[in-house]
Amino acid sequence: MDMDDETQELITLLCTRIGMIMEDANVVALTIGSRDQDARLAAIAKLDVAAEQIGRLIKATQSLLR
Repeated sequence: MDMDDETQELITLLCTRIGMIMEDANVVALTIGSRDQDARLAAIAKLDVAAEQIGRLIKATQSLLR
């Protein structure tokens, strides 16, 4: 079954958003070593949120591909 153009565009947008979240999380992850304990805890919380967002976006993308 062929996907319509709107579905393909939505998949592209979802994956673009995943990449944007990954870029932001990358900075947080790579700078965690230079932070104090409280800042590390906050950074880990940010990474957790990013991971949850990415997971939800992946599930949405998977559902469109089925």
